[in-house]
Amino acid sequence: MELRNLVHELISISVIHRCRITKSASKVGLYFGQPMILEYIKEHNLCTQKELADSLHISPASVATSIKRLEKSGFVRRSTDKEDVRKNRLSLTDEGLNILKEFRSICDETDKEMFRGFSEEECEMLCNYLQRLYNNLDTENLTNCQMKAEIQKNEERVKAND
Repeated sequence: MELRNLVHELISISVIHRCRITKSASKVGLYFGQPMILEYIKEHNLCTQKELADSLHISPASVATSIKRLEKSGFVRRSTDKEDVRKNRLSLTDEGLNILKEFRSICDETDKEMFRGFSEEECEMLCNYLQRLYNNLDTENLTNCQMKAEIQKNEERVKAND
């Protein structure tokens, strides 16, 4: 088997999975990028918008736009930091927690469907193979320019879907 065919299969799986997850997000009223923002806020309650932007490698302007939409939808609450009024602290509303739980449930079903017919042992073997592939790609040799370009592409995708 040619390696090009294997790489094509890996990329195809990633694209199909991403499309399914994006479709799942829209079913519950979320746009691409918003679930990862909600997940981060859930795990880092009362984080700042800057912390969120830095962690997800998206611009503060993108975060501000997304937070405004999520707040308008009733999923996120923004409050002023008690020690520094220039900072906004983010938390999920009950509705935000519920929508995230519903989205996560749909995603879990997609993942189960994807691995239907695989044994636990096969899943562990696949995980090991994928980790080896990842480790074989020397990410330290990527230049800052390449990484910035990838981050910028991600930001543009988030903006386009908001």
